[in-house]
Amino acid sequence: MAILALSSAQAQMPERADDAQTRLLELIGGYRTTQMLHVAAKLRIADHLQQGPLSVKELARRTSTHEDSLYRLLRTLAGLGVFAEEDGQQFRLTPMAGLLRTGVPGSLQVTAQVAGEPWMWRPWGHLAHSIQTGEVAFDDLYGKHTWDWFVENPGPAQIFNSLMDETTASETRAIVGGYDFSGAQTVVDVAGGRGVLLSAVLGKNTGTRGILFELPHVIEAAKREVPPALAERIQFAPGDFFKAVPEGGDVYILKNIIHDWADTESGRILEVIRSAMKGRGRLLLVENIVCGPNRICRGKTMDIQMMVRNGGRNRTEKEYRDLLRAHGFDITRLVSTNGPSIVEAIPR
Repeated sequence: MAILALSSAQAQMPERADDAQTRLLELIGGYRTTQMLHVAAKLRIADHLQQGPLSVKELARRTSTHEDSLYRLLRTLAGLGVFAEEDGQQFRLTPMAGLLRTGVPGSLQVTAQVAGEPWMWRPWGHLAHSIQTGEVAFDDLYGKHTWDWFVENPGPAQIFNSLMDETTASETRAIVGGYDFSGAQTVVDVAGGRGVLLSAVLGKNTGTRGILFELPHVIEAAKREVPPALAERIQFAPGDFFKAVPEGGDVYILKNIIHDWADTESGRILEVIRSAMKGRGRLLLVENIVCGPNRICRGKTMDIQMMVRNGGRNRTEKEYRDLLRAHGFDITRLVSTNGPSIVEAIPR
């Protein structure tokens, strides 16, 4: 479901009762759309339509699904602008459906699939528990923290890693285009997944070297994913960011990491990085910042995601300033991009 940014004036405009009811009904039924997109993404419907329209009969054959049930799903999505129905119960791609293809620029295929996976879906269904107790819904449902559960469930972990790659790929252009890395000799991407962002930074800045720091099993996957030409300029460093991170970087990146953790754990991560920086260099927190009152923004929605999934939180600009200051950093600037914001800080 798209997140729309409204101005404070728009948010405060009076709304007719019938308009308000229609809008509220759309919001109430949002879970239906999520599940329909999840199924379409999991079946790779958009991939099957890449070469042109197909009948629902052919799509059902290719996806091993029930023809009438598939037709009812696709005609509903077509009414929302995802796919388009033509004569003879044929379906074709639309601009939105095109983003459900695998591996295309801006793809949301994995995002749509993950949104309906039980390990992502169930904690949201358990939101009331978090609101009532302040506890993490996922932990209550599964009896352990998200990251520990992923270690024991490699299949979901692989899908989650693909989600992180897809999310990073969609945000990388905004990050690399919005921040100047040209003066950095060494960029350390802390918990940088399989190297999507670091590869983009090095691809644009040919005189820069990189260090990819991640958990050991993710590092092994990254070695297989990073293009060989770029891998020559990357040091692959396994480890635990609660204990130590590589020294010697000019720029340290934490992309969507601090929001995974409460203040205590976030502070520990920041102190480890500050120690490695030895009083020099820049720290970049790439995050969706919580916007002001009566506005819709991704930061607020992701804050609830953190609440139910892993006990972290998205923060306001002031909360980031306070957190960084408490652990030895000063914010030098806030860089807005077409995607997430970049909080630049230096050690005090």
